[in-house]
Amino acid sequence: MPSSTPSSASLGPDPDRAEITSRKVVGLSGRLDPADDSLPAWMERYLDLAVRGVRSAEVTAKIFRHLQRFAAWITGGLGHDRLSAVTPREVAAWRDHLAAAGNRGRDGTPAPMAPTTVNNHLAHVSALFTWITAHAPAGLLRHGDPTKKVALLPLPAPQPRALAAAQVRTVKNIVDRIETFHELKGRRHRGAVARAHAHARPLRDRAIIYLLFGTGLRRAEVVGLDLDQLEPADPDRLRQAKKVRLTGVRGKGRTSRTVFLGRDARQALADYLAQERPGDAAASTGAVALLLSAASIAVRRPDGRLSPRSVNTIVGEIGRLHDAQTPDPDRKLGALRPHDACHTFAFQLSQASGHNRAELERRLGHANDRYLRLYTNPPDDIAAGYIEDL
Repeated sequence: MPSSTPSSASLGPDPDRAEITSRKVVGLSGRLDPADDSLPAWMERYLDLAVRGVRSAEVTAKIFRHLQRFAAWITGGLGHDRLSAVTPREVAAWRDHLAAAGNRGRDGTPAPMAPTTVNNHLAHVSALFTWITAHAPAGLLRHGDPTKKVALLPLPAPQPRALAAAQVRTVKNIVDRIETFHELKGRRHRGAVARAHAHARPLRDRAIIYLLFGTGLRRAEVVGLDLDQLEPADPDRLRQAKKVRLTGVRGKGRTSRTVFLGRDARQALADYLAQERPGDAAASTGAVALLLSAASIAVRRPDGRLSPRSVNTIVGEIGRLHDAQTPDPDRKLGALRPHDACHTFAFQLSQASGHNRAELERRLGHANDRYLRLYTNPPDDIAAGYIEDL
């Protein structure tokens, strides 16, 4: 690495570069006094030199939010924003505050933040202070890095989140009938030709569900797919082909893998590409994404690409429809999340491949034993059956 770090403009966007440098940078921005005892000033310097243009836009935005929350906590609690006043006590108090009331409930009241999310906040603040420690003038942080002595929150034991076979069957039944749930209803629409809501894209939503359950893709991987990654991408060939794949799927840790599509995903994508996507693509500038938001949505992105949060909404709505249509309490989901589909796929793949570790690593994009064990945990009814007659 050269002795000086280029500006974010010269670096350009590089989402593959996951590391945040902590090496010393020679020649900090002349706009700021190097001895400036201001937490926001050092945060901005860190973001400008070590994050923007180095991390993806989505990760950069998340780091910015987390650091802003920390700065607001320090300023609100101490009445000033001096960097030298940040101590391990303040960092630990912020950690405990997030764990107790870091979120907002639907009614606007404070709610606990999940331990993994709290630890993610601490990791970003720790990276900030690691960088500051390497670049700050001697004596600014007299007591060293204030995050080093603050322990992460213990994580709860991982719980299996795979759906039981009966639940998967009823979810697919709902998805196969999804058009009827999007039809306009009411007195003025009775007797007319069935018509869906303007923003509704039932064929796209069906394709998303079958991609999640049939490939184990994460929500960010699904919305990050481009049309040219699908082979073949022609709807007629998709319906006839026995081997269809998504190439160059980018996962965690800068991994890249090939994902094969099953029959349900192939047919659902073929229907979407033939009927819904052309209209939404025509209304977008440079629409290369495989899955597009409705052109009728005023605040859609210029390229039409869906956001990861929109996948949460789509999957959550399928879960609500499922529970409303399912009288059997044992089949109810409570809440359906995109990662539940990933766990379900992983368990089914583990069973079908004879617990082939290499195949699981290749298809899930994980080599970590902890994640492989978590993803392949059986649903509760299967786990209970293992010991029923022991």
